[in-house]
Amino acid sequence: PFRLLSTTAPQSNVARSALQIRQSSVAMASIRDLKMVGETCAIGGCYIVVSASLIAFNKYLMNAELFPYAKAMTAMHMLMTTLLSLLLYTVAPSLYPSMDKARENWRTVLKYILPLGMLFALALYCSNRAYLYSSVAFLQFCKEGNVALIFAMSCVLGLQVFSWHKVCILSIVVAGCSLCAHGEINFVWAGFLLQITSQMAECSKNLIGEVVMSGAGMKLDVLTFVMFQAPCSLVPLLISLVLSWEHDIWLAFQAHWPMILLNALNAFCLNLIIATTLKRLSAVAFVIIGIVKDSVIVSTSSLVFGDHISPQQQVGFVVIMTGIACWSFMKIQEQQSAKRETEPILARELRSSRSDAAQRV
Repeated sequence: PFRLLSTTAPQSNVARSALQIRQSSVAMASIRDLKMVGETCAIGGCYIVVSASLIAFNKYLMNAELFPYAKAMTAMHMLMTTLLSLLLYTVAPSLYPSMDKARENWRTVLKYILPLGMLFALALYCSNRAYLYSSVAFLQFCKEGNVALIFAMSCVLGLQVFSWHKVCILSIVVAGCSLCAHGEINFVWAGFLLQITSQMAECSKNLIGEVVMSGAGMKLDVLTFVMFQAPCSLVPLLISLVLSWEHDIWLAFQAHWPMILLNALNAFCLNLIIATTLKRLSAVAFVIIGIVKDSVIVSTSSLVFGDHISPQQQVGFVVIMTGIACWSFMKIQEQQSAKRETEPILARELRSSRSDAAQRV
């Protein structure tokens, strides 16, 4: 009996210790999950608010009675972004991890980013000018078609493999965009063509930037890329602004300069939020936040500016969001599959053995 007691007591202590360890692990995991959820909500909420407020602010300023000069407003955005990027880099250089490499190869970086900056300037100018003719909701509906545009252009350039499965998913997005465009009551060709030009320029910039910068071995972080791109966009905008200068631009700026500067600061803050979102959140969270952001922008357009959204457009928007969600999650699965295929076999076996051991515990 004494021997039995002496053997069972240590076993009960071991079991109690194992239970305590398991409970503490569960508690720590719950705390970690809560922190992750809190961080996702905070960053995602900031991203949605800043993005939606910038679009609404641009639309408000482009009113004929305020500052209806898209070129000047876009140039102000780029000027503010350039100055604040330099200031931020001076204060916190750690936020620019690839800056040292970019500065060493600044000639190569500028050679590639200069044409991208010109495309970006064109995209911003056309997008801002489209607010003079079309509603925010309608322009947002058009922007959702970027997914299909990028896929088509990627297939032409050989960056993606054509598949009917992808075409079927993108057909949902295109069908939704068609419903929204056909349901627009105040359709204006000038606004539509400006928005399409903006989207073509933006998609071209993104694709060419990915190909050129990766091929040149210049994979820059978001803030470093913005710091180089902003002055490259500012220069052609300033040249064009000087050639088409109107005295009314200066009068309107003098009358509304606090709002114009605040609007430009909003644009810079959006770049910071985007960089933080890409760095801190998962791909799934980014997709969900993007869908919520688009919904908020459309709803804000209806509430703030009184834009009429027809029942057909409401149905079309739901169809668009469904297609984009399917496309995004399909791309995430492709990336995860590619990552598993390129992962070393030994690392895969070690991870598998660790998960098996954890399950046994």
